[in-house]
Amino acid sequence: MEFLVSEMIVLQKYVVLDVETTGQSAAKGDRIIEIAIVLIENNQITSQYSQLINPEKPIPAFISQLTSITDEDVATKPVFSEVVADFIHMFDDAIFVAHNVYFDLTFLNEELERNGHSPIKPKVMDTVELARILLPKASSYKLNELAEYLLISHENPHRAISDALVTADLFIILLHKLRSLPLVVKEQLRYLSRRLRSNMDQLGELLDSPVQRSDIDIYQGFALKSTVSSEQHEDGIDDTYGEFLEKMYGREGQLASLFTEYEKRPSQQFISEKIYDHFRSHEHALIEAETGLGKTIAYLIPAVYEALHHNQRVVISTTNTNLQSQLIEKDLNKLQLQLPVAIVKGKNHYLSLQKFEQYYHDSSYFSYQDVLFKSMILVWLTETTTGDLDEIQFAVDKQPIYHQIIVNHERTAAPWKEYCFYRRMLNKAKSALIIVTNHALLTIDSKTERPLLPNYQRLIVDEAHQLEQVATNHSGLSLSYFELTSYLQLLEKNYGNLSDMLTRIEHVKYEADILFRQLFQLVKNENQKQKSVTEIGRFKAVWEPNEQTKDSVDRTVMMLAYLGERLEQIDEEEQNQLGQIKQTLQRLLAVEDNASVTWLEIDQNGAENAVFVHQEPFSVQTLLHDQLFNRKEAIILISATLTMNKSFQYIRNKLGMSTLSAKEYMVEHHFDYKHNVELLIPDDLPAIQYPRNDDFIYAVNEAIISLAEQSSGRMLVLFTSYDMLRKSYYLLKESDYLSDYMIIGQGVTSGSRNRLIKQFQGFDKSILLGTNAYWQGIDIPGEDLSCLMIVKLPFQSPQDPVYKKKANYYQAKGINPFMEIALPQAVLQFKQGFGRLIRKKSDRGVIFVMDDRLMTKRYGRTFMGSIPEIPVHYDHFEKLLNRVRKWL
Repeated sequence: MEFLVSEMIVLQKYVVLDVETTGQSAAKGDRIIEIAIVLIENNQITSQYSQLINPEKPIPAFISQLTSITDEDVATKPVFSEVVADFIHMFDDAIFVAHNVYFDLTFLNEELERNGHSPIKPKVMDTVELARILLPKASSYKLNELAEYLLISHENPHRAISDALVTADLFIILLHKLRSLPLVVKEQLRYLSRRLRSNMDQLGELLDSPVQRSDIDIYQGFALKSTVSSEQHEDGIDDTYGEFLEKMYGREGQLASLFTEYEKRPSQQFISEKIYDHFRSHEHALIEAETGLGKTIAYLIPAVYEALHHNQRVVISTTNTNLQSQLIEKDLNKLQLQLPVAIVKGKNHYLSLQKFEQYYHDSSYFSYQDVLFKSMILVWLTETTTGDLDEIQFAVDKQPIYHQIIVNHERTAAPWKEYCFYRRMLNKAKSALIIVTNHALLTIDSKTERPLLPNYQRLIVDEAHQLEQVATNHSGLSLSYFELTSYLQLLEKNYGNLSDMLTRIEHVKYEADILFRQLFQLVKNENQKQKSVTEIGRFKAVWEPNEQTKDSVDRTVMMLAYLGERLEQIDEEEQNQLGQIKQTLQRLLAVEDNASVTWLEIDQNGAENAVFVHQEPFSVQTLLHDQLFNRKEAIILISATLTMNKSFQYIRNKLGMSTLSAKEYMVEHHFDYKHNVELLIPDDLPAIQYPRNDDFIYAVNEAIISLAEQSSGRMLVLFTSYDMLRKSYYLLKESDYLSDYMIIGQGVTSGSRNRLIKQFQGFDKSILLGTNAYWQGIDIPGEDLSCLMIVKLPFQSPQDPVYKKKANYYQAKGINPFMEIALPQAVLQFKQGFGRLIRKKSDRGVIFVMDDRLMTKRYGRTFMGSIPEIPVHYDHFEKLLNRVRKWL
């Protein structure tokens, strides 16, 4: 990271504190075991203090593993009262700085008061809060990850002096970053920070000094990153494709120069050759290639050549928006070829500057979260040229204001027209030769009358096994109470001063509240009869139009129409937006559609009107066949999981490709599975019974404990049910045998998927429990993962209300739902789960499948025939455990 750093005079004294403790709560008796203090004067570290403290109570095993501080280490050390005089004077006339400041300050004051001293009440600066504001693009705000991001040396994380020194370095960098901001931004931050922990008024002259920034435009009172493009593009490629491949893959080629241990992979080059062949012959292809082969580079090479040599636009679609940026920033840049590239996402990813201006000046949005969010965006606007909110490391989409600051239509008022990020993205896409999008937008673009993507004939679909499900999700409809009320609040802000508008809006809100409360109660009642829980813990129930709620639906729709009549007189485009919401509500709750399923979800402890309504079609075959595959010259579907029992037929049927010409390729395995993996299936566990699986769950958790002792953790346990995962998490946490293990549970342990994986990799003894989202798309190579457990074959619950509705649909058409839905989906997910263990050639480990239907049911052969050939052992658990002892 580089900032505009120059001479900076800071007369203020700062004292940086870090403490290691026996736990998280000083109020509940947790105590300090190590204290470190670093003094910053005149922008330099001038002194430091460090001391182990005897807490006069045992240190938990988990804390010892985290900090490496044991009971023996502190047994002969002084207690707090014996050393407090050595450092307490350092806090005099200083601003108190810490990473999560009130944690350290609370522990210090608790110890002071316990020992008869008065608590200190300093001015504070919180480096977590400051980093969120001043480094809005940082991937994480944990201290060790910020250190990595800023290239700060952090040799001993979770030891007080190391953490304190890193915090001090971080704070100095943050002060430099703050100074480098345009004066208008510093004035805005000073005003907003009065509601934050870190009141920037305390920084005095630092905020007053103007800085010359040639890369910033000041417009409408905001500092915006200049949009002057300095991108250089290749004129083209004159080499033949064979020559180009040699420049990439050869011994002296581009890839060899990037990777010190590079070895040419025939399978990788094979993919590059076949994709180019299909681009030239205008024919579709399906390619199954295992993870770790380098398939991203393999498909980028022909895409780049097609663009630069033949001047043909190539669209690449990935599974989600995060992977879009990663594909360009990490993978495409490795090829070191400059060409016009654009990322295309939906409108709801882009900040509307027009709406942000309203939000910033609206004093009713002045909560802590609002002030923090406004501050982050102000700094981010000096850095971003895209306006893509995915760049901000903040759970933006979970903020109540989110729907009021994004672009929801293409119209922008005159003052901000030239600064519309969404229009800027669309314009950039028109001149791009490589466009990176996602499956959701690809689906929406295929069926819309006004496509977002410029004309193209060549498409590469990465992780293509997910295309059908994403297309299904985004070919349907959804609406939540939260979305509806957020939109109504926006109307209040914009038009609330007009005659009778507020009255009409209030009528809609009143009727909608009654309707969504009825829907909430319906889901609650259904789940009292038969619990159905989504992977994120929501209750769900299938919706059927009924007399009980018909009146509420009709009244809400009528009030929306009443509001629309008034809105039509003011703003026709806004009236169209409201009309779409009304139409969506009608189609979801008032119209019976035999070709789709509608269901409701509620948070188990959510507000009694917080309902999420979803609808999706039973099939997208016709849509994809007519609007995508039949209209493009060459579509390449590539994934590690496209075949079932070595056949592409299932995926071809689901994607509407069964009658289309398309070649199929199964790329040879790159890894030595026969020697690096063993598949172990116990034959003596309790039978799996639905809905009560208590005996099976207890047996599985006993097995996890036994396996953990043999593998020292390093275990990923994949569940098919969030409910079962939660039960297992708490059983394992209560086990005395795992007291020194880090147990991490998806949806139970706080944090994103990436953060939980980093936690898992950061501890020697750790067990990660995951459900659907963890069966695919996670990468834990090397010794961090040596034991994979699949608790059950990933069949969707036959009692799931949405599955039952789909099953009835297929049965009515004379199709076996088990063979059409349940088995193929389970096999593909099983293959994805299997692929989590081996990520590179040197990886080795064991896979436990605790579900012996893999061996006892006829369909087990379909599962086994869909994974690489590996040694399989079906025996009593204790005998299998002996194999693990020898294996690991």
